[in-house]
Amino acid sequence: MFRKLGIFLMVVVMVTGISVIGMADNNTLNIGSAAEATGLDPRLETDIPSAERLNIIMEPLVTFNPDMELEPRLATRWEFSDDSLRLSFWLRDDVLWHDGTPFTAEDVKYTMEWVLSEDNAAPNRPLYAAISEIVIEDDYTIHFHLGSPNVFLLNNIARMPIVPAHHGDREDFRRNPVGTGPYKFVSWVRDDRMVMEANEDYWGGVPIVKNLIFRAIPEDSARLLAFEAGEIDMYQGGIVPQELPRLEEDPSIVVQRATGTGHVYLGFQTRTEPFNNLKVRQAMAHLLNREAIIDRIQNGIGTVSTGPVPAGLPWYNPDVHTYDYSLERARELMEEAGLEGADFSVNLHTNENPLRIRIAELLQFEAARIGISVNVTIEEWGSFWSRLQQPDHPFDMFIVGWVGQVDPDRAMYRQFHTDGPFNFGGYSDERLDYLLEKGLTVDPTTQGSIDIYREAQAIVAENCYYGFINYYEEIHLTHPYMEGPVVHPYTANAWQNAHLFSKNN
Repeated sequence: MFRKLGIFLMVVVMVTGISVIGMADNNTLNIGSAAEATGLDPRLETDIPSAERLNIIMEPLVTFNPDMELEPRLATRWEFSDDSLRLSFWLRDDVLWHDGTPFTAEDVKYTMEWVLSEDNAAPNRPLYAAISEIVIEDDYTIHFHLGSPNVFLLNNIARMPIVPAHHGDREDFRRNPVGTGPYKFVSWVRDDRMVMEANEDYWGGVPIVKNLIFRAIPEDSARLLAFEAGEIDMYQGGIVPQELPRLEEDPSIVVQRATGTGHVYLGFQTRTEPFNNLKVRQAMAHLLNREAIIDRIQNGIGTVSTGPVPAGLPWYNPDVHTYDYSLERARELMEEAGLEGADFSVNLHTNENPLRIRIAELLQFEAARIGISVNVTIEEWGSFWSRLQQPDHPFDMFIVGWVGQVDPDRAMYRQFHTDGPFNFGGYSDERLDYLLEKGLTVDPTTQGSIDIYREAQAIVAENCYYGFINYYEEIHLTHPYMEGPVVHPYTANAWQNAHLFSKNN
């Protein structure tokens, strides 16, 4: 059975509300997005569509540039103490919030203490749990004191835009934010567009293009049609794979490609039957024809995934147990589980991403060949993501992805630690918890750190907590009349320098 809940897959670009501002308007940047944002509060949002927009309106202390190197943003410099138990930041003294109020260390303290407070629902709190006290030295100097070392803390701080202390408790802040970024929030028509305007007082210089519009177009072919018609100027991700060779040969289109920072996976709900049985999880993993997915569904985009840590990182373990496509082995495992030939069905949920839908259909077909009925449900991104984060979610299996996995902690702790906020499958392993906690205290440049995370990956693989599918490759489309846009390995940061883009059509 194949169901769709509350979605409308567009085959033509439909315009509601204000008229389309085409490519002839050099005063407006039109950016296509593969999904609607869930909200605009960085303390609460955990999805890429929200982060794409947030990183234009708001700014973190430091950020990742297109080379995935940390660079200053609201902080001019930073420093760890010799014992790694204090992280100090020196802040810019020329930054104004969009309402004209000066940005100071009080805003940083407010943001981080809000996230750390158990009275609030910050899903990423564990990433910052090492911070035991925040001390302001003066308006532009602040110190984070740590209860224990966290060698990856700075990478996590790079993903937390700062919220204004004088606006952060506003009930409507999630839909009407105030930031320090190059563009100000103006309006939001859900499932259509979000409008922003240039911040004339931006510390980084007045944006070259005055207006910016995000267009939410979930269907990949519709987004491509809008791009080629000039209704959007650029987008990253969600490419129609079969169209890529033609696009790369077209002189009127600029295609940029980069190795991504994440992966797509099949997740299992291990709290309940049948996926509390390791052999059933392994059987489903053997039904994933990864090579066919890369070659036929994705037309060669990306590579086969074997684990949560991207292959380019030093912690990557190339020797983990893998689950090659094999109907025969899947049948054997179901027989060993006592379920071979049994008449039972499981449900599989994913969002309206066309590639994930096709992967779900392929898995549904393969499972039927060994007598498993997979009921596929497709949901709108925000609804799907919100439900998936609930501990009692009803999904037996789910197809989703992670990006921004630039270190092994980001790639593993939240997802596989017993208390991880995004441990959607309810995985729990005492040895794995120990390794993920220990890894935070070990110098990441040492062999000791590498050994810890390679063992952790081996445990994840042996227990088949995920059915890993593919590593991402980021693809960015823009028109030749645009200057400045660069493909970013981390999609959330693709537009953070939009104030430097120019449009000369």
